[in-house]
Amino acid sequence: MRRCCCGSQGQGGDLVASAAALSVLIAQGKTAEQIELLSAVFDMLADNLATLALKAPSEEDCCRREEARAEDQNESRCP
Repeated sequence: MRRCCCGSQGQGGDLVASAAALSVLIAQGKTAEQIELLSAVFDMLADNLATLALKAPSEEDCCRREEARAEDQNESRCP
């Protein structure tokens, strides 16, 4: 599956650092059991989002649909 990368690879490091900082903030003042529960909830959320992403149309699919509509109306919105 081909993916389009619209940013620099340096942004990945920022995302990891942001997620780590957010994790620390969320965990502050929580017991180990509460942190484990939150971890499980976020794991389930991540799994569900990954599943939905498999079914979501790609940017190319959306562009093709827009081009088809534009051809019907004689205008193109995609480069």
